[in-house]
Amino acid sequence: MQKKNNLSYPKICDKYEKAGDDWLQSFLSRHTDITLRTTEATSVARAKGFNRHDVRRFYENLESLIDKHNIDASRFYNMDETGISTTSNKPPRVLSIKGKKQVGIIASAERGQLTTVIGCCNAAGSFLPPFLIFARKKMQPRLLDGAPPGTQGTCTPSGWTSGEVFLDWMHFFVEYVRPSADKTLGQP
Repeated sequence: MQKKNNLSYPKICDKYEKAGDDWLQSFLSRHTDITLRTTEATSVARAKGFNRHDVRRFYENLESLIDKHNIDASRFYNMDETGISTTSNKPPRVLSIKGKKQVGIIASAERGQLTTVIGCCNAAGSFLPPFLIFARKKMQPRLLDGAPPGTQGTCTPSGWTSGEVFLDWMHFFVEYVRPSADKTLGQP
């Protein structure tokens, strides 16, 4: 860019046609508000859906429902899954403003042997035991050796969740939470 705009630049850049480590270190020392960070993988769908307006609207609606139905924190559960791969796909480092909470990158599917962990807790701080999905055809009880008490597991060929696995997890959830007439799920 400097060459195109007839600005001075180190001539070593002509040789490699890119700035080197010395240039990067000088740039970072001149711009102390920028740092080199490791990116976090984010799916395209999540990147498109996560914006200030939609998040604000979600929390306004949630607050309204909590107030209207006097819903207790112990009735709000959050479930998430994460894949743990046997191979490491180290994300690249990028320049970012210091203090930025998240630096993302749109990433493709993981490779290697995968085990998926489903974790769940409620807003009052109670946790369910983990639910594990192994990449294999048949579940072996020994796969849960050393796991926290109450951990359950299942298998799929890929190690990913499926509709059937999600239903298995829902049965696990209901069995663990034990909803009753005074503590129902999905109803205020």
